[in-house]
Amino acid sequence: MKKVFLLFAALTVGATAGWSFFSGILEERALSKAYVGHENDRDIQNFIGLYPDAAGSKLDDCQTCHRGGLKGTDTEREFSPCGYCHLLQYPNSKYKTGIPAEYADTLNDYGRDYKRNGRTSEALDAISHRDSDGDGFSNKDEIAASRNPGDSLSRPSQLIAPMADFSWDDIKHLPRYSQFMLLNATHEPTDAYAVFSGVRIKDLLEAANVDLDGASGITVFAPDGYSTDYSLEDVTQPFPSGYYYAGAAEEMSFVLYPELIPSGVSDGKEIPGELWLLLAFERDGKPLEGSIYEKGTGRLAGEGPYRLVKPQRNLMGDPSKPGRPDRSSNAAARNDGWDHSRDIDHNAGFCIRGATVIRVNPVPKGFEEYDWKNTWHLISEKKIVIYGHGVEKLPR
Repeated sequence: MKKVFLLFAALTVGATAGWSFFSGILEERALSKAYVGHENDRDIQNFIGLYPDAAGSKLDDCQTCHRGGLKGTDTEREFSPCGYCHLLQYPNSKYKTGIPAEYADTLNDYGRDYKRNGRTSEALDAISHRDSDGDGFSNKDEIAASRNPGDSLSRPSQLIAPMADFSWDDIKHLPRYSQFMLLNATHEPTDAYAVFSGVRIKDLLEAANVDLDGASGITVFAPDGYSTDYSLEDVTQPFPSGYYYAGAAEEMSFVLYPELIPSGVSDGKEIPGELWLLLAFERDGKPLEGSIYEKGTGRLAGEGPYRLVKPQRNLMGDPSKPGRPDRSSNAAARNDGWDHSRDIDHNAGFCIRGATVIRVNPVPKGFEEYDWKNTWHLISEKKIVIYGHGVEKLPR
């Protein structure tokens, strides 16, 4: 068997999380991206061995055999099978229902069939003509069509929704926009003023030739499947101008400020310039650190390479102005005018770190959605995928 030298970087989403750079001498074979960093990759190698054309495809992934959280339980927002499986290693104390007790609980129908038949290459072959997910198509036929044999909503009879992807170079060639704004957090100990630079979502969708006529808004996804919805107004219209609050150092210790405050910004005054829904790639002049699955916590760490940034909408009953900073909801009250207030728009929670996918809603009927549940590969590739209503694949 021929030997090859390999030097590559892979995003790990298992027992060893983050970026793993390594080299080695491997026998020439189909290489998988899915289980890098886990204790072994025997299952996905069994799969690629039987279905070599699936190497590097969306089926070369944990979710071919694993599922996300259970609908109607505390875990239903764990869309990614990686996040759901990692609850076994990194429990979330907030979850009371839907928690897996063992790894078998994280398997989908195809994964369970594979396990019941011996968890070998022969087991995969034995279930190839079975319809594990009950959608009317055999596992073999679904895999040949790049559909998930463990997901009944993924079927060869459906077309994949048209999508456009933008590389790092594509993004950098779009009009650059910078804005100084407040990120107001609900539970975190600090709020923060920062200059974010990137491209307006409005300009990005225009560059993708997206027809927004009839669209209801967008949904932006992080690599672990976490998502937030934004209205069409959020996309097409500027937000209210922000206000800057410096205050005394001792009373504003819960606010982080950049080293350099932009010119024209004064304490208690309106911040010059329009604020937009922004796909940011820089913060205070520095590139956003790439997002990773944090070892030891099972949480998403880092901001980039892209972060969806949403400015504030209102200030305590006055919709024409955005909110001021306020202390964390966990902080003790001081009655000095800076305590936590439910009436303020805590926009930091709506700013998606590690943004990878933008869905324009609604997805046309009859189309299968882009695979947004596990998009860690887009982090390493520095790509943004846009799909859904009014989207046509861009010519390359």
